[in-house]
Amino acid sequence: MTVGGERWTGPQSSSPGFFGPAESTTPVTANGTIYTALPGTNSVVALNPNNGEILWQRTHHKDESVSGTYNRPAVDDGIVFVTAWPQQATAYRAATGEQHWHRELEEMTVLPPVATDEGVVIPTRESVQLRARSDGTLLWERNLDGNVTDSTPAVANGTIFVADERESLHALSLATGETRWTVPFDGETTPVVADGRVYAVDSLWALEAFDVATGEKQFEYHPSEVPLSPPMVGDGMLYLANRGRVLALEEA
Repeated sequence: MTVGGERWTGPQSSSPGFFGPAESTTPVTANGTIYTALPGTNSVVALNPNNGEILWQRTHHKDESVSGTYNRPAVDDGIVFVTAWPQQATAYRAATGEQHWHRELEEMTVLPPVATDEGVVIPTRESVQLRARSDGTLLWERNLDGNVTDSTPAVANGTIFVADERESLHALSLATGETRWTVPFDGETTPVVADGRVYAVDSLWALEAFDVATGEKQFEYHPSEVPLSPPMVGDGMLYLANRGRVLALEEA
């Protein structure tokens, strides 16, 4: 078989939508299965990675046209956690698609969840909340007075790192939601935590690194071209995509 050749094409929306082709969300793999939102629909699916076969499919608001595509799922310990506009938060059994729990949130914009041992972190436009893995009960909610539309938090060392897309990057206690530190930060970001640092791209043009414990800025990197992608870390290197290039940064 040709390296990089197409093996299969997964399920697609039956209609292109009013504004053209629907945007896809990032799929997640766990225990030999792909979990992803089905673009242009109200559905989330589990797929066989060998042939793209749908193992199960679940849809919210079946009697309506598309009210809100599911966000990127979070899969952990046999449960698929998903959120969808405007107020959906749902957990499904990963093996069967059976609904584990469902909650209607008060917030009108919910973003991709993050599954942790403490609970499910669900960011919204203005706040961050933690819900119980077992039944979706609200454990705490912290209002950051944000205006978040595209950021996704990172969770590490009992801390949530999240931008409010106004002027700050926050480090919150995973257990209580209390602030551990706050630093100036502009725009959306998907931070990455590695080796005691939080790496985040500020306004798509500057990579910044902060100390996990204190928020002290460690360094700032400005590339010759913008925008910058979210960072990836591996084998002691920091990787970013930058227009037609891939950048690899190492400790100076």
